[in-house]
Amino acid sequence: MRLRDLSLKTKLQAANALMVIIPIAVLIAIGAALLGGLRHTGTLQQQALALLWPEEGRTLSVQFALSSLRAEAEKRRFKLHEAESDIRLLEGAGVRLLIQQKGTNYLTQGANPEELSRRVADRCGPFGSALSWDMDGLVFRYEGLRSGTVIMGAGDVPLMRGDAPMMRGDVPPQIPHDMRDMILNAALILLILTTSAGILLLGRYLARLLSTQILTPLAELRHAAAAIQRGDLSRALPPMGSDEVGTTCRAFDDMRRDLQRARAREAAEESRRRELFIGILHDIATPLTAIKGYASGILDGIAKTPDKQRHYTERILHSAVTMEGLTTRLREFLRLETDQLPLTWETVRARDFLTAVIEEHTSDFNERGVHLALEDGAMDAAVRIDRSEFIRVLKNLWENSGKYRRSADVNVRMSLAAEGDRLAILSDDDGVGVAPADLPKLFDSFYRTDAARTNVAAGSGLGLAIVRQIMTAFGGSVRAEESPSGGLRIVLLLPIVKENT
Repeated sequence: MRLRDLSLKTKLQAANALMVIIPIAVLIAIGAALLGGLRHTGTLQQQALALLWPEEGRTLSVQFALSSLRAEAEKRRFKLHEAESDIRLLEGAGVRLLIQQKGTNYLTQGANPEELSRRVADRCGPFGSALSWDMDGLVFRYEGLRSGTVIMGAGDVPLMRGDAPMMRGDVPPQIPHDMRDMILNAALILLILTTSAGILLLGRYLARLLSTQILTPLAELRHAAAAIQRGDLSRALPPMGSDEVGTTCRAFDDMRRDLQRARAREAAEESRRRELFIGILHDIATPLTAIKGYASGILDGIAKTPDKQRHYTERILHSAVTMEGLTTRLREFLRLETDQLPLTWETVRARDFLTAVIEEHTSDFNERGVHLALEDGAMDAAVRIDRSEFIRVLKNLWENSGKYRRSADVNVRMSLAAEGDRLAILSDDDGVGVAPADLPKLFDSFYRTDAARTNVAAGSGLGLAIVRQIMTAFGGSVRAEESPSGGLRIVLLLPIVKENT
């Protein structure tokens, strides 16, 4: 199996293991090298003991050097270079040394051999091995019987502890080499084990932290993806951090919410389409039923007189015209909904345009009992529209006012106002009006305030839906309000075009 085929969890565990193993291996190697150096370097051994027992001050190191130096003197052959580390330590502590052996002598630089010999003889005697160490200083002499080496030393090294002074004939307590090695080994092993345990615990903590920061969000992401695959878009991801994983999870959750909204829109659209088809079937079925009934009356001989036959024929024609108007409106609506309506854009002055359209259609609408007027005012602006389609918008509004009048006549008053950076074209009538609860629904397809849809000829429910589609294509909008005159107010909003001065 290739590395890239491993799971992310396995990769993280392997990386964490290496993060722990490598430092521990390096630590053990360094500890082994340090241990070997300490075992073969007396000075380092003494320094290590001084670090382990700092309350002894220099006393322990000096005792250690004295013990080691005496052991070297008692060997068959005394080798100066093997005792060099002990000599350096004693000299560093302020002890002056004189080493007499066959062939060569050694004397601390700057020391007087006669004075040194006399001081040693005064406190330790002229012969034999002896040591005197108190608060006044350290004086000692070692004689190696087998090697014939004599080592003398004196210095102002006070005894730092409250122990009894070492007097003539005393020897310093000797620490066996095996015990020294054991102490040093134990100290280093303890240090290595403690550090390794710290590294291991830290690695475990980092691994758990990494798992929480990466693997847990990925698991949530996987569960959410599985829920989406099952069709459940309601499973939201918990809050995430601001790192790359958190950003990815938030992007995924944004996509889920977009899908959820799209599904809700799709369900609403599907419901609207069902209502559309139901409305189409109902509104077509009503005039068809009328045509069928009047035609059957003629065929069955019910309409026997010419007047009655003419009346039936007129009703059949009226129903056919109603169906024709319905299909025409439906065709217009579907063309607008599928964006198949070509628009010829033109920038016009709103007041001049409205004046011309009202003048052109006043006589026709007066015959239908709809009286049009444009309110005087200084408000005017340029808008970008398709002339023919906007005329269709206005005619649909005026026809709608004519269908829902209080009496034989209805008055429609047009006016202009500004709403921010948009021009509001207001159409107010004094008709029957609309209940406040029904105002937001007026522009839905096939919606009519007549819930029973008993009067198909009064309206198909598509006129205001077409108005909304055209206004949306213009980059504007439309809304319905209650008119101050008690009827219905339709507000058309269009972006104002800034004209070059």
